[in-house]
Amino acid sequence: MAAHETEHSAPVGEPDAALPLPPALLQELRQALCSIRYGTIELVIHNGRVVQLERREKVRFEHEVTDSRR
Repeated sequence: MAAHETEHSAPVGEPDAALPLPPALLQELRQALCSIRYGTIELVIHNGRVVQLERREKVRFEHEVTDSRR
């Protein structure tokens, strides 16, 4: 067994037949991963099944420090 494998997982880069994921979920996950720059993607699971994908993206603005007393 390779160092990057566990007893119940497929090798890295190969789909895991024991964990079937719906095509719609995979499409949404790919879209979220490709479009997010900074933030998080969270999968919500109930009874062992993914029921929701949440995406939170941060938008930060860098401001020049100004003297407000002027």
